[in-house]
Amino acid sequence: MIDIQNVTGGYQQKAIIKNLTLTIETGKFYALIGPNGSGKTTLIKLITGVLPIQEGSITLFETSIKSYQALERAKIIAVLSQEVQVEFDFLVEEIVMLGRYPHQTGFFKHSSKRDHLVVEEIMKQTDVYQFRKQPFKQLSGGEKQRVLLAKALAQEPKILFLDEPTNHLDMKHTVTMLQQLKEYQQRRQLTIVAILHDLNTAALFADQIGLLNEGELVDTGDVSILQNEELLTRIYEVEVKTNHHPVLPKPQLSVIPNQRELQVSDIEYDLKETDHYIHLEFNGPLRTISNCVLGEGLQWKRNFCNFHVDKNYNCSSPKKDILNWLREAGISEYDTAGMMTAVNLKDRSIIEEKYGDISILVVLTAGVGNAVDITAKLPIDLGFSIGTVNIMVFIDAHLTDGALVNAIQSVTEAKTKAMVDLEIKDQDTGTIASGTSTDSTLVAATQNGEPTTYAGSGTVIGKAIGRTVYKALIEALQKYKKRSEQQL
Repeated sequence: MIDIQNVTGGYQQKAIIKNLTLTIETGKFYALIGPNGSGKTTLIKLITGVLPIQEGSITLFETSIKSYQALERAKIIAVLSQEVQVEFDFLVEEIVMLGRYPHQTGFFKHSSKRDHLVVEEIMKQTDVYQFRKQPFKQLSGGEKQRVLLAKALAQEPKILFLDEPTNHLDMKHTVTMLQQLKEYQQRRQLTIVAILHDLNTAALFADQIGLLNEGELVDTGDVSILQNEELLTRIYEVEVKTNHHPVLPKPQLSVIPNQRELQVSDIEYDLKETDHYIHLEFNGPLRTISNCVLGEGLQWKRNFCNFHVDKNYNCSSPKKDILNWLREAGISEYDTAGMMTAVNLKDRSIIEEKYGDISILVVLTAGVGNAVDITAKLPIDLGFSIGTVNIMVFIDAHLTDGALVNAIQSVTEAKTKAMVDLEIKDQDTGTIASGTSTDSTLVAATQNGEPTTYAGSGTVIGKAIGRTVYKALIEALQKYKKRSEQQL
């Protein structure tokens, strides 16, 4: 355990760290974050004894740092600093072997069989074994960083200090290095204290985080402190927004520059319709929420497609099929939301309405052959099915993520109201349907104007969504009914 009590210290008479108190538990990955000049590197130098403490105390495993002799300290502490400086032309394996020096005995410090086994294992773990016979100076910056990490781990320390450990590393080796360190930490109860400037990396790998500013510990705790947007914005002097990693329960941050992207000007779009698809292309990206086949969840999109497929369509790879169709049509696959439907696209409904300052566009295809009452008996789960009621709603407004969820709810309420008013029934139960079993819904906002936090049925936007969706769905279902009757 590292226990820091009321520590003040720095360089000569200048105090960089001021009256700092912090406890780092054994076996934890503790990340030090903060702007440049906040005292992160100075704190590590104070803990490791490189700089003298002016006031306060630091203990490692309940023993004062001042009580450790240099060799004793080297047995429990290893440091990987930012500087990559090796004066002599050592081979890589010779550099890593230097990490075994504190454990070697005798006047001449001979390397033992165990030293060689440890060095070989660590070089393999850090992916530098293939460089073992190469001169250190001939390596790239990232390769050198991994070699120096291997040297630090070869010490078999109890505490590992890392000053920007991913410096010079590409994406792959950054992730690989930190994953290996996490495994090493958990396997050996290694305490890691790392200075990290990338807050997203800190969120993914650290157990605890300490935020420093002007030599003071502003906040410390688990990674949830990275959700304090107001604090981070103030400390880093740049607007920060926090969200969550799409796979892991970890916060991730986005920096919001003063120069914003050019906003979409009103609801301006190009519409292309063929027998195979309806395609709307906007003059800029819109913020979207959807359960589309392609582009689901919260996204930014500028192309919106609804593809027609046969009723007997093989649903084994719908996303792959949409990607192929987009490529054939010359439509970008990266900024497109795509749906598919078995409904005849000629029966689509496109309605654009204006409610005061709010413009809304609804593009909708609908059929009710598989209408269901959601409260009726549980169906057999058949996996993905072709869309029947596909609704796209475009709004010239700035909707927060919560408002986008509200908007989806408003669309759903309007859809259900239309089903009830038209007395659409679940064929299996004979009860009024609430929708169909294969509905797809998308809401997209231009993000113009001031942010709106609500878009439910009690708001102007929610009402506008509901009225327009209801009108469009009634129109589309009337077309669907007429075509169905003609085919009988």
